[in-house]
Amino acid sequence: MTENELKKLVLRLAYSQGWAVYHVPQTTMRNGGGTGYPDLTLARDREVLWFELKQQKANVSAEQRLWFDALPAYYIIRPSDWESGLVAELLA
Repeated sequence: MTENELKKLVLRLAYSQGWAVYHVPQTTMRNGGGTGYPDLTLARDREVLWFELKQQKANVSAEQRLWFDALPAYYIIRPSDWESGLVAELLA
């Protein structure tokens, strides 16, 4: 599963579960600020989650690691997390 395929699945589920979603396309991030900022910011009922979407064996960059350490509910989401039901559990 590609990162883009994973993103489509996560977005579909998030919207169906009532999450507000902030997503900046990768081309915007590469040309501007926010280096390493997670792919998705999701908010619902005063709860906020941050998802960094990765292919199964892709590495996290140093900039992404900084955000991971700084944000309280940051998850690195891989296809196996979708398949195991972890994403559905987080967004329930």
